Amino acid sequence: MSIISNMQAEIFKQQVAEHQALLDPIRQFIFDNFGQNGLYATYLIVAVLAGLIIYKLIKLSFDVIFFVALPAAVSAFILALFLPYNFFYLLPVTAALFTLGLVMKNVGFAKG
Repeated sequence: MSIISNMQAEIFKQQVAEHQALLDPIRQFIFDNFGQNGLYATYLIVAVLAGLIIYKLIKLSFDVIFFVALPAAVSAFILALFLPYNFFYLLPVTAALFTLGLVMKNVGFAKG
């Protein structure tokens, strides 16, 4: 290993130790009050919440691609063919309109 990678490994170890020092009292509190099963339940809850957050972020990114980026690019291209404006002038306008539509879709205004 090189000197730089050894330094990065040491920095990483220090950061892990700092975070571990923050989490140890919480872990000990849960263990003291609820036992080993309480720790298992806490780990399960944290894993489920992390999974839900990751799922929502992935879903949001695909929604942005399919409901904003692609329709905005296609509509800006079609409008550029018929209007005297450049594609790059129309793209922010169409992206803003489709973003507004996505926000309305996610908030629930468009559900009627």
